[in-house]
Amino acid sequence: MSIAAQSSRRVMLVPPLFDEMNRMRKMLVDVMRSLETLGVGSFLPDLPGTNESLVPLEQVTLVDWQKAIKACAEQHQISHFASFRGGALTAAMMDTADHWIFTPVKGATILRTMLRTKVAADREAGLNTSLTELATRAEAEPLELAGNVIGSDLFGQLTAAEIPDLKHQRIVRLESDGKPADGHTTGSALWLRAEPDDDPIMSSAIARDIADWIGQ
Repeated sequence: MSIAAQSSRRVMLVPPLFDEMNRMRKMLVDVMRSLETLGVGSFLPDLPGTNESLVPLEQVTLVDWQKAIKACAEQHQISHFASFRGGALTAAMMDTADHWIFTPVKGATILRTMLRTKVAADREAGLNTSLTELATRAEAEPLELAGNVIGSDLFGQLTAAEIPDLKHQRIVRLESDGKPADGHTTGSALWLRAEPDDDPIMSSAIARDIADWIGQ
């Protein structure tokens, strides 16, 4: 998806991973529309294995995602990235570009949340599983977590994936988040909601921060 693609100021939005993307997609689209009113064009790609991609997710690795983001940026000549949550892990190859990052998270943290959801769902179905058991299975074979069939290569790479420390970056977090950041914004943690939702005030604030960061 792209909006105002011919603008002289452009940014690629890199989406969160897995079910966090579903919960935050409306917010991302709202950010793109707000950026347009501020004179900034934006582009939101689909990662391989997601949405309309013909590649099965269980065959995709984190390196595949990183290569896809890099190739997409080069094709569209984009040097500014706005990554959300785990999306920052997929933009790590673009180490000389400019990065705006919203509440970055380690790959292991994403997986741990999904594993806990799986354990809870199994318990409701009368099955007794543990985080350790599921992680061991995921290292050997594809495992379905929160509706996503994750291959062992992707699971292993995400487990080891730390938040990238990029040369030109600005990290923004919610005002309620006490972790180190270069800036804060009002809003709510949409990625924790049970259902997809939006936050128009936060979307507008994020768009303004991105536009100011890109500059003239």
